[in-house]
Amino acid sequence: MGQIAPVGDDGDANGYMGLATKFTALQTTAAHLLEHAELIAQRMRANAATAVRVAELSAAAEVDPAHVAAVTDVAGAFGRVVGGCKNLMGAVDGVHQAAGNLKAEHRAEYGAIHDAATASKARQARPGFYQLP
Repeated sequence: MGQIAPVGDDGDANGYMGLATKFTALQTTAAHLLEHAELIAQRMRANAATAVRVAELSAAAEVDPAHVAAVTDVAGAFGRVVGGCKNLMGAVDGVHQAAGNLKAEHRAEYGAIHDAATASKARQARPGFYQLP
């Protein structure tokens, strides 16, 4: 005889539709994060270019070399932030794609079962009822 699998505290939130909603939310959030990271990268590129220009102008104005070096360091720091944003964007793009793939796999694996169960007027067994020990 099968053993009933425990249902989490959030009950239906772990059902077919609950999981599909969570996968969609994860994918949407990743897309928003990707857009935000791109905006930050663009802003940091502009800041880096501005800092390089300020360093060049400072050097042309014969500002103390220590100050020119400090501004150049700031430009380099902005450039490193751009690199970090690109790394973040790569990771977030991977999450976005994985969430989409997971959602598609979830639909392929359980969609027909869910459709059949919801089409039936008969009350369905709780998740895990048919699971073998």
